[in-house]
Amino acid sequence: MNPEGLVQRFKASASPPIIYLRLNEEINHPDTSLARVGRIISEDASLTARLLRLVNSPFYGFPHRIGSIHEAVFLVGSRQVRDLALVTTLMATFGTIPRDLIDTQSFWLHSLACGTASRLIARSMGKQEGERFFLLGVMHDIGRIVMFNTEPIMSESILRRAAAENRSLTELEHEVFGFTHTQVGRVLTEQWKLPVFLNEVVRCHHAPERAVSFPEEAAIVHAADILAHAVQLGASGEPLLPVLHRPSWERLMVPVSSVERLMREIHTETTAMAWLSSEELTGA
Repeated sequence: MNPEGLVQRFKASASPPIIYLRLNEEINHPDTSLARVGRIISEDASLTARLLRLVNSPFYGFPHRIGSIHEAVFLVGSRQVRDLALVTTLMATFGTIPRDLIDTQSFWLHSLACGTASRLIARSMGKQEGERFFLLGVMHDIGRIVMFNTEPIMSESILRRAAAENRSLTELEHEVFGFTHTQVGRVLTEQWKLPVFLNEVVRCHHAPERAVSFPEEAAIVHAADILAHAVQLGASGEPLLPVLHRPSWERLMVPVSSVERLMREIHTETTAMAWLSSEELTGA
């Protein structure tokens, strides 16, 4: 058994996010236009509805209601809308997790908390690409969903052992499978041709010191994952608080005095967006 084998089995029942690939191609075209980007999104009614709900949520806080996807693209930006489209499309594509393993809504709520934390940390550092960091945080455990769906019996075993033995789920993944969810996520993002920054962060969010091209992004999501666990919104199946890599935290230059306020904001903003993990999106 290897990560490539699990991904191949998962891909047999799941489709890559074609609309994202189309959006990416259009946005990178020298003659692109906001109108064409809007038309591509509008072809998918469910995606259009999800994006409009998101841009009208407290995530943005626009003073008036955004009524069309064309207006959303104009106000938010084509690249930002592309990243939001990838978040919601992947969440819908990955759908449910076997009910005997972990509650699907709880898993996605933790993922949303991590996405929100990533966005807030990036904002505190003066970064403007909030959607990019939200995407990274939400999708950091993408490999774990592949493992849950392709090997539910083995996954149930390690989930039970992690809780009973008070051991790290990631440690047990390596012990039982011979690899971890980060390696599975790397293979999937490569084969689906998802953004290279997503690939590296998925691979390195537990070991940000290993990131080569996007060390800052990996450090942000690493810290965000720990904060998401700390606020206790949802659960990824991991019973232990992930170990903090102190040099990565220090490079973010987030004052310790601001952590309590940051956690309150993570809780408030994630709760306000909890509809994103609803049955409407995941198909649960």
